Amino acid sequence: MHAKRISKWLSESELKIHLNDQSILQWLLEDGSITQKISADGVFKLEVLQDGIRLASLDDYRAINVFPQPIRVREVRLFKDNKAVVFAKSVIPFLTSRYGYPELGAIGGKPLGELIFQSELFIKQSCKFAKFTFNKKDAVWGRRTNYLVNKYPFSIMEVFL
Repeated sequence: MHAKRISKWLSESELKIHLNDQSILQWLLEDGSITQKISADGVFKLEVLQDGIRLASLDDYRAINVFPQPIRVREVRLFKDNKAVVFAKSVIPFLTSRYGYPELGAIGGKPLGELIFQSELFIKQSCKFAKFTFNKKDAVWGRRTNYLVNKYPFSIMEVFL
């Protein structure tokens, strides 16, 4: 699975200038759990594609303001009624899962949103939006949200298929 960004990152106000499709905006601007949004009117399933320590992209390191280092990268697909609807990539520094919130290091096949939206320790720092291609197919929209947990950073990129 591969999501490739094909536009610059946009702020919410810039996004609204470039995109006026309300159904897509509804997903991109969702403040709550995407897992709950999917589960609200369909059968939810999560597939872990990759979860391990590796080097991330320079863009990923810049987003959370850490120096390039081996980092935990977790890629998953979220399904609604057996149809893939979201590709998500989390980038979690070792110190974040060690000292920020240890449960991040052992999430396994659970949705990350189950942790984020059940604890007030997670603070949303910023959210940016961009166009992507997924598996070299049509352009789709996605977002990258940066969080702090006990002052330690991590990010989640969600590409809406």
